[in-house]
Amino acid sequence: MPTPGTPGSRIQRIRGSVRGASATHVWGVRSGRRLAAPLLCLVAVVAAGALAQEAAPPGGGSLFRDPQDGAFDVSAWAATRTGVLPVVAPITEPAVGYGGALALVLIHGGMAEFANAPKGVTGRPVPPDISAVVGALTENSTWAAGAAHVGFWDGDRWRYSGFAGRISPRLDAYDSRGNAYAFNLDGWVLMQELRRRVGRTELFVGARYLLSDATTRFEISALPPELAVAARETRDSGLGVVAEYDTRDNIFTPNRGVQLKATAMLFDPALGSDNRYQRYSADTFFYRDVHPRLVLSGRLRAQSVRGDEPFYALPFVRLRGIPAMRYQGETAVSLDAEARWALTPRWWLVGFAGSGWTDAGPVRYLKDEAVGAAGVGFRYLIARLLGLQTGLDFAKGPERWAMYVVFGSSW
Repeated sequence: MPTPGTPGSRIQRIRGSVRGASATHVWGVRSGRRLAAPLLCLVAVVAAGALAQEAAPPGGGSLFRDPQDGAFDVSAWAATRTGVLPVVAPITEPAVGYGGALALVLIHGGMAEFANAPKGVTGRPVPPDISAVVGALTENSTWAAGAAHVGFWDGDRWRYSGFAGRISPRLDAYDSRGNAYAFNLDGWVLMQELRRRVGRTELFVGARYLLSDATTRFEISALPPELAVAARETRDSGLGVVAEYDTRDNIFTPNRGVQLKATAMLFDPALGSDNRYQRYSADTFFYRDVHPRLVLSGRLRAQSVRGDEPFYALPFVRLRGIPAMRYQGETAVSLDAEARWALTPRWWLVGFAGSGWTDAGPVRYLKDEAVGAAGVGFRYLIARLLGLQTGLDFAKGPERWAMYVVFGSSW
Protein backbone atom coordinates (compact mmCIF):
# COMPACT_ATOMS: atom_id res chain seq x y z
CA MET A 1 0.00 0.00 0.00
CA PRO A 2 1.30 3.51 -0.75
CA THR A 3 2.25 5.60 2.21
CA PRO A 4 0.45 8.90 2.89
CA GLY A 5 1.91 11.76 0.90
CA THR A 6 3.38 9.67 -1.93
CA PRO A 7 2.10 10.01 -5.52
CA GLY A 8 0.40 6.64 -5.18
CA SER A 9 -1.68 7.66 -2.18
CA ARG A 10 -2.60 11.00 -3.71
CA ILE A 11 -3.72 9.50 -6.99
CA GLN A 12 -5.94 6.98 -5.20
CA ARG A 13 -7.78 9.89 -3.60
CA ILE A 14 -7.89 11.68 -6.95
CA ARG A 15 -9.50 8.64 -8.54
CA GLY A 16 -12.44 8.94 -6.20
CA SER A 17 -12.88 12.64 -6.77
CA VAL A 18 -13.02 12.51 -10.60
CA ARG A 19 -15.88 10.01 -10.64
CA GLY A 20 -19.16 11.64 -11.45
CA ALA A 21 -17.84 15.11 -12.27
CA SER A 22 -19.05 16.78 -15.45
CA ALA A 23 -19.22 20.17 -17.14
CA THR A 24 -20.15 21.77 -20.46
CA HIS A 25 -18.07 22.85 -23.44
CA VAL A 26 -18.53 25.11 -26.44
CA TRP A 27 -16.36 25.23 -29.53
CA GLY A 28 -16.87 27.96 -32.10
CA VAL A 29 -20.34 28.86 -33.26
CA ARG A 30 -21.91 25.57 -32.26
CA SER A 31 -22.27 24.66 -28.61
CA GLY A 32 -22.98 21.48 -26.75
CA ARG A 33 -19.86 19.46 -25.93
CA ARG A 34 -18.09 18.95 -22.62
CA LEU A 35 -15.17 21.21 -21.70
CA ALA A 36 -13.97 19.90 -18.34
CA ALA A 37 -13.40 16.32 -19.45
CA PRO A 38 -11.22 17.10 -22.50
CA LEU A 39 -9.17 19.63 -20.56
CA LEU A 40 -8.55 17.21 -17.72
CA CYS A 41 -7.78 14.42 -20.18
CA LEU A 42 -5.18 16.58 -21.85
CA VAL A 43 -3.63 17.45 -18.51
CA ALA A 44 -2.89 13.74 -18.12
CA VAL A 45 -1.17 13.40 -21.49
CA VAL A 46 1.18 16.40 -21.79
CA ALA A 47 4.00 16.17 -24.35
CA ALA A 48 6.24 13.11 -24.12
CA GLY A 49 9.37 15.24 -24.00
CA ALA A 50 8.24 16.91 -20.82
CA LEU A 51 7.32 13.56 -19.32
CA ALA A 52 10.73 12.10 -19.97
CA GLN A 53 12.46 14.91 -18.05
CA GLU A 54 10.46 14.47 -14.84
CA ALA A 55 12.35 13.34 -11.75
CA ALA A 56 11.49 10.13 -9.96
CA PRO A 57 8.96 10.45 -7.14
CA PRO A 58 10.07 10.45 -3.51
CA GLY A 59 10.94 6.96 -2.37
CA GLY A 60 12.11 5.81 -5.81
CA GLY A 61 10.18 4.32 -8.70
CA SER A 62 8.97 6.08 -11.81
CA LEU A 63 6.23 8.64 -12.34
CA PHE A 64 5.46 6.91 -15.64
CA ARG A 65 5.38 3.25 -14.63
CA ASP A 66 2.39 1.72 -12.90
CA PRO A 67 3.62 -0.24 -9.84
CA GLN A 68 0.81 -2.73 -10.41
CA ASP A 69 1.88 -4.00 -13.85
CA GLY A 70 5.01 -1.98 -14.76
CA ALA A 71 3.30 -0.52 -17.86
CA PHE A 72 3.57 3.08 -19.03
CA ASP A 73 1.05 5.12 -17.05
CA VAL A 74 0.71 8.83 -16.22
CA SER A 75 -1.50 8.53 -13.12
CA ALA A 76 1.29 9.25 -10.63
CA TRP A 77 2.63 12.07 -12.79
CA ALA A 78 -0.81 13.69 -12.92
CA ALA A 79 -0.99 13.55 -9.12
CA THR A 80 2.17 15.67 -8.77
CA ARG A 81 1.06 18.54 -11.01
CA THR A 82 0.54 22.06 -9.63
CA GLY A 83 0.25 25.49 -11.23
CA VAL A 84 -0.21 26.23 -14.91
CA LEU A 85 0.24 23.27 -17.24
CA PRO A 86 1.19 23.45 -20.93
CA VAL A 87 -0.97 21.04 -22.90
CA VAL A 88 -0.64 19.85 -26.51
CA ALA A 89 -3.45 18.10 -28.41
CA PRO A 90 -3.70 16.93 -32.03
CA ILE A 91 -6.60 17.93 -34.32
CA THR A 92 -7.79 15.29 -36.79
CA GLU A 93 -11.16 16.60 -38.03
CA PRO A 94 -11.24 15.84 -41.80
CA ALA A 95 -13.20 19.02 -42.56
CA VAL A 96 -10.26 21.23 -41.52
CA GLY A 97 -7.28 18.87 -41.92
CA TYR A 98 -4.62 17.85 -39.46
CA GLY A 99 -3.35 20.33 -36.93
CA GLY A 100 -2.80 20.93 -33.25
CA ALA A 101 -3.88 22.93 -30.24
CA LEU A 102 -1.76 24.36 -27.44
CA ALA A 103 -3.35 25.29 -24.13
CA LEU A 104 -2.23 26.66 -20.79
CA VAL A 105 -4.46 25.03 -18.20
CA LEU A 106 -4.85 26.15 -14.60
CA ILE A 107 -6.45 23.75 -12.12
CA HIS A 108 -7.22 26.09 -9.26
CA GLY A 109 -5.37 24.84 -6.20
CA GLY A 110 -3.37 22.37 -8.30
CA MET A 111 -3.94 18.63 -8.60
CA ALA A 112 -3.92 18.48 -4.79
CA GLU A 113 -7.45 19.87 -5.00
CA PHE A 114 -8.57 16.48 -6.30
CA ALA A 115 -7.06 14.72 -3.30
CA ASN A 116 -8.53 17.11 -0.71
CA ALA A 117 -11.75 18.15 -2.42
CA PRO A 118 -14.68 18.78 -0.06
CA LYS A 119 -17.82 16.69 -0.39
CA GLY A 120 -20.70 18.20 -2.32
CA VAL A 121 -24.43 17.96 -1.73
CA THR A 122 -24.55 14.46 -3.25
CA GLY A 123 -21.67 13.18 -1.13
CA ARG A 124 -19.26 13.16 -4.05
CA PRO A 125 -16.13 15.34 -4.06
CA VAL A 126 -16.55 18.75 -5.72
CA PRO A 127 -14.27 19.08 -8.77
CA PRO A 128 -11.87 22.05 -8.73
CA ASP A 129 -12.39 25.06 -10.98
CA ILE A 130 -10.49 24.97 -14.28
CA SER A 131 -9.31 27.89 -16.42
CA ALA A 132 -7.52 27.71 -19.76
CA VAL A 133 -6.25 29.77 -22.66
CA VAL A 134 -5.94 27.92 -25.95
CA GLY A 135 -4.78 28.39 -29.53
CA ALA A 136 -5.31 26.03 -32.47
CA LEU A 137 -4.15 25.83 -36.09
CA THR A 138 -4.72 23.29 -38.87
CA GLU A 139 -3.22 22.63 -42.28
CA ASN A 140 -6.03 24.42 -44.18
CA SER A 141 -5.39 27.64 -42.17
CA THR A 142 -8.28 27.16 -39.77
CA TRP A 143 -7.33 28.80 -36.49
CA ALA A 144 -8.83 29.73 -33.14
CA ALA A 145 -7.76 31.40 -29.91
CA GLY A 146 -9.65 31.98 -26.73
CA ALA A 147 -10.11 31.50 -23.01
CA ALA A 148 -12.45 29.20 -21.09
CA HIS A 149 -13.47 28.61 -17.49
CA VAL A 150 -15.40 25.88 -15.71
CA GLY A 151 -16.59 26.49 -12.15
CA PHE A 152 -18.32 24.44 -9.43
CA TRP A 153 -19.95 26.47 -6.67
CA ASP A 154 -21.86 26.05 -3.43
CA GLY A 155 -21.09 22.39 -2.87
CA ASP A 156 -21.59 21.60 -6.58
CA ARG A 157 -25.12 23.01 -6.56
CA TRP A 158 -24.13 25.43 -9.33
CA ARG A 159 -22.05 24.74 -12.42
CA TYR A 160 -20.73 27.38 -14.78
CA SER A 161 -18.94 27.16 -18.11
CA GLY A 162 -17.88 29.97 -20.40
CA PHE A 163 -15.81 30.63 -23.48
CA ALA A 164 -14.69 33.81 -25.26
CA GLY A 165 -12.42 33.97 -28.27
CA ARG A 166 -11.78 34.46 -31.96
CA ILE A 167 -12.41 31.63 -34.43
CA SER A 168 -11.66 31.38 -38.14
CA PRO A 169 -12.66 27.96 -39.51
CA ARG A 170 -12.31 27.19 -43.22
CA LEU A 171 -15.00 24.73 -44.17
CA ASP A 172 -17.09 23.55 -47.11
CA ALA A 173 -20.80 24.04 -47.62
CA TYR A 174 -22.50 21.52 -49.93
CA ASP A 175 -25.51 21.54 -52.23
CA SER A 176 -27.82 18.65 -53.09
CA ARG A 177 -25.48 17.42 -55.87
CA GLY A 178 -22.50 17.23 -53.54
CA ASN A 179 -20.78 20.33 -54.90
CA ALA A 180 -18.52 21.93 -52.30
CA TYR A 181 -18.28 25.69 -51.73
CA ALA A 182 -15.30 26.66 -49.60
CA PHE A 183 -15.86 29.46 -47.14
CA ASN A 184 -14.25 31.14 -44.15
CA LEU A 185 -16.25 32.13 -41.07
CA ASP A 186 -14.13 34.60 -39.13
CA GLY A 187 -15.24 36.38 -35.98
CA TRP A 188 -15.72 36.57 -32.23
CA VAL A 189 -17.64 34.08 -30.11
CA LEU A 190 -18.95 34.33 -26.56
CA MET A 191 -20.74 31.56 -24.66
CA GLN A 192 -22.02 31.67 -21.09
CA GLU A 193 -23.88 28.82 -19.37
CA LEU A 194 -25.09 28.50 -15.78
CA ARG A 195 -26.87 25.43 -14.39
CA ARG A 196 -28.45 24.60 -11.03
CA ARG A 197 -28.70 21.11 -9.54
CA VAL A 198 -32.24 19.96 -8.77
CA GLY A 199 -32.15 18.94 -5.10
CA ARG A 200 -29.64 16.14 -4.56
CA THR A 201 -30.29 14.51 -7.92
CA GLU A 202 -28.03 14.28 -10.98
CA LEU A 203 -30.34 16.62 -12.91
CA PHE A 204 -29.21 20.16 -13.75
CA VAL A 205 -31.28 22.91 -15.38
CA GLY A 206 -30.12 26.35 -16.43
CA ALA A 207 -29.65 28.97 -19.11
CA ARG A 208 -27.22 29.56 -21.96
CA TYR A 209 -26.27 32.68 -23.89
CA LEU A 210 -24.44 32.53 -27.21
CA LEU A 211 -23.09 35.43 -29.29
CA SER A 212 -21.30 35.14 -32.63
CA ASP A 213 -20.17 38.23 -34.53
CA ALA A 214 -18.54 36.97 -37.73
CA THR A 215 -17.89 37.61 -41.41
CA THR A 216 -18.56 34.92 -44.01
CA ARG A 217 -16.41 34.87 -47.14
CA PHE A 218 -16.66 32.37 -49.99
CA GLU A 219 -13.73 31.59 -52.27
CA ILE A 220 -15.85 31.65 -55.44
CA SER A 221 -18.67 33.92 -56.60
CA ALA A 222 -20.83 31.30 -58.39
CA LEU A 223 -23.04 30.24 -55.49
CA PRO A 224 -26.58 29.02 -54.92
CA PRO A 225 -28.74 32.07 -54.05
CA GLU A 226 -29.27 30.88 -50.48
CA LEU A 227 -25.51 30.87 -49.87
CA ALA A 228 -24.77 34.07 -51.77
CA VAL A 229 -27.03 36.20 -49.59
CA ALA A 230 -25.36 34.81 -46.48
CA ALA A 231 -21.89 35.99 -47.53
CA ARG A 232 -21.73 39.04 -45.30
CA GLU A 233 -21.13 40.23 -41.76
CA THR A 234 -23.62 38.54 -39.46
CA ARG A 235 -24.36 38.66 -35.76
CA ASP A 236 -26.14 35.73 -34.10
CA SER A 237 -27.24 36.34 -30.53
CA GLY A 238 -29.30 33.73 -28.72
CA LEU A 239 -30.66 32.89 -25.29
CA GLY A 240 -31.95 29.50 -24.25
CA VAL A 241 -32.56 26.84 -21.65
CA VAL A 242 -30.53 23.71 -21.00
CA ALA A 243 -31.14 20.53 -19.02
CA GLU A 244 -28.70 17.71 -18.31
CA TYR A 245 -28.88 14.38 -16.48
CA ASP A 246 -25.61 12.52 -15.95
CA THR A 247 -24.95 9.19 -14.19
CA ARG A 248 -21.69 8.22 -15.93
CA ASP A 249 -19.22 6.43 -13.68
CA ASN A 250 -16.28 8.40 -15.11
CA ILE A 251 -15.94 11.64 -17.08
CA PHE A 252 -12.88 10.37 -18.97
CA THR A 253 -13.72 6.94 -20.44
CA PRO A 254 -17.12 5.86 -19.08
CA ASN A 255 -18.01 2.20 -18.70
CA ARG A 256 -21.49 2.58 -17.17
CA GLY A 257 -24.24 5.14 -16.99
CA VAL A 258 -26.14 7.57 -19.17
CA GLN A 259 -25.90 11.24 -20.06
CA LEU A 260 -28.88 13.15 -21.41
CA LYS A 261 -28.67 16.77 -22.49
CA ALA A 262 -31.23 19.00 -24.21
CA THR A 263 -31.11 22.66 -25.24
CA ALA A 264 -33.53 25.13 -26.81
CA MET A 265 -32.11 28.41 -28.13
CA LEU A 266 -33.90 31.51 -29.45
CA PHE A 267 -32.04 33.89 -31.78
CA ASP A 268 -33.94 37.14 -32.26
CA PRO A 269 -33.35 40.82 -33.14
CA ALA A 270 -34.64 41.66 -29.67
CA LEU A 271 -31.49 39.94 -28.38
CA GLY A 272 -29.21 41.72 -30.86
CA SER A 273 -29.30 39.02 -33.56
CA ASP A 274 -29.44 39.74 -37.29
CA ASN A 275 -31.33 36.49 -37.85
CA ARG A 276 -34.54 35.24 -36.23
CA TYR A 277 -34.60 31.47 -35.69
CA GLN A 278 -34.77 28.72 -33.08
CA ARG A 279 -32.36 25.85 -32.56
CA TYR A 280 -33.20 22.65 -30.66
CA SER A 281 -30.87 19.79 -29.78
CA ALA A 282 -31.01 16.59 -27.76
CA ASP A 283 -28.13 14.21 -27.03
CA THR A 284 -28.25 10.80 -25.38
CA PHE A 285 -25.13 8.81 -24.44
CA PHE A 286 -25.38 5.26 -23.09
CA TYR A 287 -22.62 3.05 -21.61
CA ARG A 288 -22.90 -0.53 -20.33
CA ASP A 289 -20.17 -2.98 -19.30
CA VAL A 290 -21.98 -6.19 -20.27
CA HIS A 291 -18.86 -8.24 -19.52
CA PRO A 292 -15.62 -7.47 -17.64
CA ARG A 293 -13.90 -7.28 -21.04
CA LEU A 294 -16.71 -5.78 -23.14
CA VAL A 295 -18.23 -2.30 -23.00
CA LEU A 296 -21.10 -1.36 -25.30
CA SER A 297 -22.02 2.27 -25.84
CA GLY A 298 -24.25 4.34 -28.06
CA ARG A 299 -25.11 7.90 -28.96
CA LEU A 300 -28.25 9.46 -30.38
CA ARG A 301 -28.09 13.10 -31.45
CA ALA A 302 -30.97 15.09 -32.91
CA GLN A 303 -30.81 18.75 -33.92
CA SER A 304 -33.29 21.01 -35.66
CA VAL A 305 -33.66 24.69 -36.59
CA ARG A 306 -36.71 26.72 -37.49
CA GLY A 307 -36.88 30.21 -38.94
CA ASP A 308 -34.47 32.43 -40.88
CA GLU A 309 -31.27 30.62 -39.95
CA PRO A 310 -27.93 31.25 -41.74
CA PHE A 311 -26.56 28.31 -43.71
CA TYR A 312 -23.74 27.68 -41.21
CA ALA A 313 -26.27 27.20 -38.39
CA LEU A 314 -28.01 24.29 -40.16
CA PRO A 315 -27.59 20.96 -38.30
CA PHE A 316 -25.43 18.30 -39.90
CA VAL A 317 -24.74 14.58 -39.49
CA ARG A 318 -22.02 14.01 -36.89
CA LEU A 319 -20.32 10.65 -37.30
CA ARG A 320 -16.72 9.50 -37.37
CA GLY A 321 -15.84 9.27 -41.07
CA ILE A 322 -18.15 12.16 -42.08
CA PRO A 323 -16.61 15.65 -42.38
CA ALA A 324 -18.35 18.44 -40.50
CA MET A 325 -21.16 20.11 -42.51
CA ARG A 326 -21.03 17.48 -45.28
CA TYR A 327 -24.68 16.43 -44.82
CA GLN A 328 -26.91 19.28 -43.66
CA GLY A 329 -30.62 19.88 -43.31
CA GLU A 330 -33.25 21.68 -41.33
CA THR A 331 -33.16 18.58 -39.12
CA ALA A 332 -30.27 16.15 -38.68
CA VAL A 333 -30.18 12.92 -36.69
CA SER A 334 -27.08 10.84 -35.94
CA LEU A 335 -27.11 7.38 -34.35
CA ASP A 336 -23.97 5.36 -33.70
CA ALA A 337 -22.88 2.44 -31.56
CA GLU A 338 -19.50 1.26 -30.34
CA ALA A 339 -18.04 -1.88 -28.80
CA ARG A 340 -14.77 -1.94 -26.79
CA TRP A 341 -13.12 -5.31 -26.19
CA ALA A 342 -10.23 -5.71 -23.75
CA LEU A 343 -7.36 -7.72 -25.20
CA THR A 344 -5.39 -7.06 -22.00
CA PRO A 345 -6.06 -4.79 -19.02
CA ARG A 346 -4.24 -2.04 -20.96
CA TRP A 347 -5.12 -2.58 -24.64
CA TRP A 348 -8.62 -2.50 -26.11
CA LEU A 349 -9.98 -3.01 -29.62
CA VAL A 350 -12.80 -0.75 -30.80
CA GLY A 351 -15.40 -1.25 -33.51
CA PHE A 352 -18.13 1.24 -34.36
CA ALA A 353 -20.81 2.00 -36.93
CA GLY A 354 -23.47 4.63 -37.36
CA SER A 355 -26.07 6.18 -39.60
CA GLY A 356 -27.31 9.70 -40.11
CA TRP A 357 -30.37 11.28 -41.70
CA THR A 358 -31.21 14.81 -42.80
CA ASP A 359 -34.51 16.49 -43.59
CA ALA A 360 -33.90 19.47 -45.85
CA GLY A 361 -37.28 21.05 -45.10
CA PRO A 362 -37.66 24.34 -47.01
CA VAL A 363 -33.90 24.64 -47.74
CA ARG A 364 -34.03 24.50 -51.55
CA TYR A 365 -30.36 23.83 -52.29
CA LEU A 366 -30.32 20.74 -50.02
CA LYS A 367 -32.13 17.40 -50.15
CA ASP A 368 -33.15 14.68 -47.72
CA GLU A 369 -30.26 12.26 -47.31
CA ALA A 370 -29.25 9.12 -45.46
CA VAL A 371 -25.62 8.21 -44.87
CA GLY A 372 -23.61 5.63 -42.97
CA ALA A 373 -20.07 5.26 -41.64
CA ALA A 374 -18.08 2.64 -39.78
CA GLY A 375 -14.59 1.96 -38.54
CA VAL A 376 -12.19 0.34 -36.13
CA GLY A 377 -9.65 1.57 -33.61
CA PHE A 378 -7.73 0.83 -30.47
CA ARG A 379 -7.39 2.26 -26.98
CA TYR A 380 -4.59 2.24 -24.41
CA LEU A 381 -5.27 2.75 -20.71
CA ILE A 382 -2.81 5.59 -20.19
CA ALA A 383 -3.95 6.53 -16.67
CA ARG A 384 -5.33 3.50 -14.82
CA LEU A 385 -6.27 5.28 -11.62
CA LEU A 386 -8.08 8.01 -13.55
CA GLY A 387 -9.77 5.53 -15.88
CA LEU A 388 -8.44 7.44 -18.91
CA GLN A 389 -7.96 5.73 -22.28
CA THR A 390 -6.43 7.22 -25.43
CA GLY A 391 -6.04 5.85 -28.94
CA LEU A 392 -6.76 6.11 -32.65
CA ASP A 393 -9.88 5.48 -34.74
CA PHE A 394 -9.99 4.86 -38.50
CA ALA A 395 -13.40 5.51 -40.06
CA LYS A 396 -14.86 5.29 -43.56
CA GLY A 397 -17.83 7.28 -44.80
CA PRO A 398 -19.23 7.43 -48.35
CA GLU A 399 -16.35 9.58 -49.64
CA ARG A 400 -13.17 8.98 -47.70
CA TRP A 401 -11.22 7.44 -44.85
CA ALA A 402 -10.51 9.60 -41.80
CA MET A 403 -8.32 9.20 -38.72
CA TYR A 404 -9.25 10.48 -35.26
CA VAL A 405 -7.12 10.85 -32.15
CA VAL A 406 -9.23 10.04 -29.10
CA PHE A 407 -8.69 11.14 -25.51
CA GLY A 408 -11.19 9.71 -23.07
CA SER A 409 -14.63 9.10 -24.55
CA SER A 410 -15.12 8.66 -28.30
CA TRP A 411 -17.83 11.34 -28.14
